[in-house]
Amino acid sequence: MTPTNSTLVESEVSTPSRTKTIRVVAGVVVMIFLLAIGIVPRVIRNREAQDVVHASTVLLPEVIVVQPHQAPAHTSLSLPGSLEPMYTASVYARTNGYIEKRFVDIGAHVKAGQILALISTPEIDQQLNQARANVQEAAAAVEQSKAALQQAQANLDLARITRDRYAPLIKTHAVTQQSVDDTEQAFNARNADVSAAAANIAVTQARLSAEKANVERLVQLQGFERVVAPFEGVITARNVEQGDLVNDGSGNGSKSLFSIAQSDVLRVQVEVPQSAALGIKDGQQATVTVEERPGHPYTAIVSRSAASVDLAARTMLTEVQVDNHDGSLLPGMYGQVKFDLAQSQPSLVIPSTALVIDKNGTHVVTVTSDDTVHFIPVDIGQDMGAQVEISQGLRGGERLVSNPSDLLSNGQKVFVVQ
Repeated sequence: MTPTNSTLVESEVSTPSRTKTIRVVAGVVVMIFLLAIGIVPRVIRNREAQDVVHASTVLLPEVIVVQPHQAPAHTSLSLPGSLEPMYTASVYARTNGYIEKRFVDIGAHVKAGQILALISTPEIDQQLNQARANVQEAAAAVEQSKAALQQAQANLDLARITRDRYAPLIKTHAVTQQSVDDTEQAFNARNADVSAAAANIAVTQARLSAEKANVERLVQLQGFERVVAPFEGVITARNVEQGDLVNDGSGNGSKSLFSIAQSDVLRVQVEVPQSAALGIKDGQQATVTVEERPGHPYTAIVSRSAASVDLAARTMLTEVQVDNHDGSLLPGMYGQVKFDLAQSQPSLVIPSTALVIDKNGTHVVTVTSDDTVHFIPVDIGQDMGAQVEISQGLRGGERLVSNPSDLLSNGQKVFVVQ
């Protein structure tokens, strides 16, 4: 059976169409193949690069950075210190004896010269009576020596008259030479008696003075029976009871009878750092606060300072005084003294956590534009607790690691967490 004409025509027409379709499909396959050859490796490479970047980022230490900021023109400086009374004294016995009576106890407010206790001193009383008797005896001896001097002077006058009478008679042979010599010798003897009597007066007067001095000493010791307050204040300690034996406070092992403090004005001594020492002046105002009285600042005045910086601590001892007539503050309390200081030169402030303090000194860790860390030495000015003032070492604008790890090293790369 032979094909018809129509069948031949359809075969001729379909053959070119099929060929064209095959060519299109082949072209698409080639294009897909070419794209796969170019794009897939590129995607793989990009993914690998991202993985490398991610891996390197993960391996780098992560840090948070901060920048220093300018300190205010006026700054406050708070320093700790203990409140102390203006005057304190330990009152000792000045004589030996027994506590006859005690008039005050701890917490008592006393005036200057007020009697705190009486000491019974029977031995002193007996010694004083004997000393007064000795004074009377010495005074009688002085009077007796004066009478002896008068008698010796009278004898001398008589011897002089006798000698003067005998001397001319030797020329007329009315008396012998021996008689004249005897009168001369008698005169010299009476003259010596006068000198001895005068010397005896000096001795007896010296003894009288010594006995009087002894009486005065014993009277003074007897006066020490009255134990008095040296100044106005409050009794802070009482170490004796009625009947206790007490000794002169000058001896070893003697204990004080009372302790007294004047607390109507309190003083606080603080150590001002060298960076702020030039800003502290006598008469300058300050503020004292204590934890036990929140919200109640006390005005204080700088009373004095050492006017020199301690070579070891690099601080200046400064004392402020605060009024306490109302008794709202107690000696021994712990408080804070706050000074308002003007900045003498611009300075920068950073978080205290940014400091690295070790055997090599004080440093901060800066991060450069290429994320490399460098350790920079700095000098600390004022320590404000959570923040510190940097007096030297920074210019401003640096990126600082806010809390540097001990594992960081100079020149190390880091990853900055935004």
